[in-house]
Amino acid sequence: MRMAIDAESIVAAFSGCNSDLEDALRPSIIAITAGIIDDYDSKISRDGTGMARDWLKRVYDSPSRWRMVNHQELEYYGINPENGLHEEYVGAAYVHGHTLFKFEEFEELLRLAKKYGLKLCTPSSEIDFSSLSGHSIIESYLLNSTTNYKHNIVRKYFNQEKQIIVYDRFFKDSSLTFLENVICDAHDDVSITIISEFEKHSLLTKLETADRLKRIKPKASINCYYPDFKELSDKHDRHIHLGNRLQLTFSSGLDCFGMSPNWNNSECDIQVYYLGPGCSTRVYAVSDNLVSSKKRYQIQAFSKI
Repeated sequence: MRMAIDAESIVAAFSGCNSDLEDALRPSIIAITAGIIDDYDSKISRDGTGMARDWLKRVYDSPSRWRMVNHQELEYYGINPENGLHEEYVGAAYVHGHTLFKFEEFEELLRLAKKYGLKLCTPSSEIDFSSLSGHSIIESYLLNSTTNYKHNIVRKYFNQEKQIIVYDRFFKDSSLTFLENVICDAHDDVSITIISEFEKHSLLTKLETADRLKRIKPKASINCYYPDFKELSDKHDRHIHLGNRLQLTFSSGLDCFGMSPNWNNSECDIQVYYLGPGCSTRVYAVSDNLVSSKKRYQIQAFSKI
């Protein structure tokens, strides 16, 4: 599991408040900042049993167990550490899997957690081990003809994102409707790139696609391209890249949810991958014309592969 967790919650977990949280913490990868480290140093010493101190020392001694989030990353997504330590915890959770354990909930924290699409928990929250996120795949959904999932199951991951790259060769009207819904809470100045064959397989043109997205995000930079299969061999994958934070993969098209009000899902395995610093870069060869490729470009996206 990937999470950010405050010092008080760590002490509570190891003092018997919630043994399930203690069990969940032991294999987890923790997001930290300079401010969070200071917070740990000043408060973990209150742990009377010493178990929290021992656990934290083991975490610090194993670089694979923690993820340092720097101030540049926080500031890029509008997090200002000077506004309080709670903002650092929110920012750390946002770039590290979207789960935050906080000992106390208060109005400003709840507002920020909602703004950034976080799952906010307290030390007393019930831990469902059957649904705990992993280190690589932080969320997974299996859609089929018996399910009725809506777009909102993945919408939180788009909150406040500033760079969205979508690759789906067969981009349909229901695919665009999905995108219209999930980008509502993305950053106002978000850059959105859609790579598809558009009118070759659909009634949608790239101009109509850009126009509809612009109505949702008037300040956004929106670009639509055709895949250049003279250079691009990947004809079947469907991906959404969210900066260097996350990558959503779809085993079938983005239209898998169906449409309101029935939400008749089709067969699709959706996986949300954690990316983070040092992830690979995926290169999409594209052109601005479906027929001829006089103008060719390369779109680089942070990627799991």
